[in-house]
Amino acid sequence: MNFFIDSHAHLNDPAFDADRDSLLQHTLPQAGIVHSIEIGCSPEEWLPALQLASAYPALVHAVLGVHPEYAVKLGENDLARLAQLLPDPRNTAVGEIGLDYTCLDISPKDLQQKTFQQMLELGNQTQLPLVLHIRRQGEDYAAYEDSFYALKHNWKGASRTKHAGVLHCFCARYEEAKRALDMGLLLGINGCFTYKKNEYIREAVKKAGADKIILETDCPYLSPQGKRGQRNDPSNIPLIGTFVADYLNMPVEALAQTTVQNTKDLYGLP
Repeated sequence: MNFFIDSHAHLNDPAFDADRDSLLQHTLPQAGIVHSIEIGCSPEEWLPALQLASAYPALVHAVLGVHPEYAVKLGENDLARLAQLLPDPRNTAVGEIGLDYTCLDISPKDLQQKTFQQMLELGNQTQLPLVLHIRRQGEDYAAYEDSFYALKHNWKGASRTKHAGVLHCFCARYEEAKRALDMGLLLGINGCFTYKKNEYIREAVKKAGADKIILETDCPYLSPQGKRGQRNDPSNIPLIGTFVADYLNMPVEALAQTTVQNTKDLYGLP
């Protein structure tokens, strides 16, 4: 059996309320999933993410931050609270943070940018890697331009782990991939890679190379091709990995080993 890591999951989502423990105790180990990174991306998700890591300490590891869509939820005392929680040994990174220009009606651009800068400062203070969420509006890549500008001017790029961070849910061109890689970031590859229309993503990943990627689900969302419309979960990582390996013309065993090591190096996992 090949072993894999899901580098980005939301298992505390209500979509898993009916079978969360069964999934973690049986389904994931049977699928060869050795670690799952649980993202707590709003103030109310931070403690549940840490609690899930406590309940499954060998399998689940937390990442805490403020998703750009939830910048409006950041209360007066939440920033100080997050600063206290980030050094917790159950937490492995600051994230997911960034800019999302598809939800400006919910989370205004200026508020997103202010929150992103605050998150980058916490990254500087803790020297934890970053989990970045950057989502453009249609063919307008301004979210990437603004994110790279903020990273260049507000982030020291220092991480106590081998990799500075990851561009989660990579859905862009090689131009954006190259700029991320030059900053010491990895590319997070999920079900989007498998969708027929996304040849530009596959070409960008091929140019970047397997040593620059990690695998993720972003579950319960973005199920891979063949399972679209169904709830996604970490047991689909081998399916995504096989698709990526086939496209890169390499053995799936090699891709599994490379992406597992990259993910461990990013999050500082044993």
